[in-house]
Amino acid sequence: MNDPVVLDSERQLWVVPVRHHSPACAAHLERLIDAVRPAAILVEGPCDFDPLIDLVCDPRTRAPVAIVSLREAGEGQATRRAASYFPFCAHSLELIALQAAQARGIPARFIDLPSTAREMELDDAAPREGRSLLGSERLFGVGDYVTALARELGCRDGNEVWDQLFETQIADDDWRRFFTDVARYCACIRAATSDEEMAHDGTLAREAQMRAILHEVRAATEGPIVAVVGGFHAEALWEESASKPVAAKAGAGRSYLIRYGMRQLDALRGYGAGLPLPGFYDRLWQLRAAGGAGLGMELITGFADHLRRGRGDVPSFPVIANAIEQAERLAALRGRPYPMRDDVIDAVRSSFVKDEIPAGQSPLLAELGAWLTGTAIGEVPPSAGSPPLVEAARSRAKALGFSISDGERRSRELDIYRKPRHRAASRFCHAMALIGTSFAQRTGGPDFRNDVSLDRLHEIWAVCWSPLVESRLIELSEAADTLGEAMAFVLAHRIAELAEQGKGRNALAAIDLFAAACRAGLGDEAGAILSLIEEQVIEDPEAGSVVAAFTDLLLLRRGRETLGIDETGPLDHLVGATWRRLLVLLPELADAGADQVDAAVRMLSSLRGAIELARSSQAPIDLTLFDEALDRLAAGTLPPMLAGAIMAFALLDGRIAVSELENRLKGELASGYVDPAERLAFLGGVIAIARELIWTVPAIVDAIDAIVGDADEEEFVTLLPYLRLALMPLDPREVDRLAEEVAVRLGVGAGALSVTVGIPESEMTENLRLDRELADLMARDCAA
Repeated sequence: MNDPVVLDSERQLWVVPVRHHSPACAAHLERLIDAVRPAAILVEGPCDFDPLIDLVCDPRTRAPVAIVSLREAGEGQATRRAASYFPFCAHSLELIALQAAQARGIPARFIDLPSTAREMELDDAAPREGRSLLGSERLFGVGDYVTALARELGCRDGNEVWDQLFETQIADDDWRRFFTDVARYCACIRAATSDEEMAHDGTLAREAQMRAILHEVRAATEGPIVAVVGGFHAEALWEESASKPVAAKAGAGRSYLIRYGMRQLDALRGYGAGLPLPGFYDRLWQLRAAGGAGLGMELITGFADHLRRGRGDVPSFPVIANAIEQAERLAALRGRPYPMRDDVIDAVRSSFVKDEIPAGQSPLLAELGAWLTGTAIGEVPPSAGSPPLVEAARSRAKALGFSISDGERRSRELDIYRKPRHRAASRFCHAMALIGTSFAQRTGGPDFRNDVSLDRLHEIWAVCWSPLVESRLIELSEAADTLGEAMAFVLAHRIAELAEQGKGRNALAAIDLFAAACRAGLGDEAGAILSLIEEQVIEDPEAGSVVAAFTDLLLLRRGRETLGIDETGPLDHLVGATWRRLLVLLPELADAGADQVDAAVRMLSSLRGAIELARSSQAPIDLTLFDEALDRLAAGTLPPMLAGAIMAFALLDGRIAVSELENRLKGELASGYVDPAERLAFLGGVIAIARELIWTVPAIVDAIDAIVGDADEEEFVTLLPYLRLALMPLDPREVDRLAEEVAVRLGVGAGALSVTVGIPESEMTENLRLDRELADLMARDCAA
């Protein structure tokens, strides 16, 4: 045969057009190689990956795996290095070709640009898991040609078109016709793509590199050469090359063979060179010898078994049998020899889902999508040489009982108070979150940082050891060999970024990082970053930020045993520095503008809570200095609300008599303020700091009663909004108590304030029915 689409017989060159990760292409490639018996095999892929070919083909390597390339990031990027991936699944064309070359003892090479030379293409806004060095196959799913063809064939999208035309031919022996059809199909897609677009995304530069290496290998090799490339590029490789290959720059990056996962190969999750739901195609590949026979039955019964083990609501045997029959009939109706991906999904949707399918996807169909995606993670040989940080994290995870053998997301409950091993597992999860891996997400448990749910014994985590976890560890391995070193590196880097993010000189942002370090178990080693955090604290100009940071430090100090902080000296030093900075800022509140008074009083209210926490935990701070700072603040002319707050502090500390507060309060309420808000501002400041004074200082209720009782209707309506603002700190129970006191003063029985409204039994029954119906709807919409 001398088909110019696939073969140049004069040069003994076979250019094999493929779609990456296609089982049908892989099956036909095996047949082509057996028939052609090439002297060398070339594959699309970064040429600097050639030294890793032996590892890729090692018998101990089990797909899915990937080569990760770490290159120095460009300016403006968040990290010093960027990672890109070259994945292999069991039926990746590149893996099939490399294994065939090794089995035959013939040379094999990658022929694409070096991984570090593709910055323009890979620095776009693609997600980390979408940075594929195989290039994007987006054009297989969009564009006028593919859209028109899908309409003509009755397919929903370009992926179903591909399945209809090519994946259905996995058992066909005519590999020549198959690849000729693929070449022509891809040539039509390319013809609908402009040269400007191909130049912008790096396609033309990559193809020039492929031609250059192909020409170089052709000149040095006797016998047939097989070049396996994406079908989009095949047409461009027939041209002779006049250029020299681009070599990788020394020291521009490093590459490793790592484990990868089926989820990261899913086109629906952002992988540009993938097929949707790769687990389906993996099963098709396993059944290639049978020509796909029994695929529908195996997938549907397998999904039913998955439901039986995980959900419990398994369809009955007649329903399962009906789904299998529907899948087979749909495939026959659509002219397919066996059910393809859409046939299986349609059959399950029709048979397994009993209720109306909501606008969003039903939980069962979402489960089907996850199952057809797969959770498998591959293996690499020990000689792959993972960096020490990766090995340290993997060993630690296994020692603490976490599964790292697949990409399944699991829930883990940790008894952090009573079980040291669980406490260590909690710190490991916090550490992995701190350094930016996607391993663990906390979903419940005590929160020492915010003083919430401290009575809960268990922390709950959602954990998943995905390939992205290891790729992040590899990124950090250039700076750290242990998890502690990685945390220290990330913390120092993030502190340096505070200024760039507009959060420089911000005590709360700095303490947030320190809190994360403590939860992660950095413990005494966290002291190494305390000096950096202290710099942020002592330069913070905002009192509110410093108060919040002070509170956080006290809460961390109180939970130090659980957090693993054995030596409190460095932490106490930081508490003291934060306290002193706060005392410096307090007198400056006298200069607060009218629009800043509310925030200043809220800050003082938070400060009172922090002081009580400091007293109860015996934190080493000098409280007499606080009284001196308040005296300096009170010496100036203050807005009424701020003055009320300061006087409440003075009364609580016993530095003034109750009578002094009563006299000031009466004077404020009786004053002739033009603005009614100012008339009640002093009272609002007192209540904001110490609402309990309402019950211990009768003059406060007397004053409220007087101002309300003496007001006419118009004046009362004017004052009411500001009275409500002043009383806002009261909780509902305290509001009821105050209402009862006022009622007694007016001679009204407290019982008259509440009214019982009877509800007929029929109405209650109907309400309960509606409530259950709403709950069912929310559950179906995954909103419960």
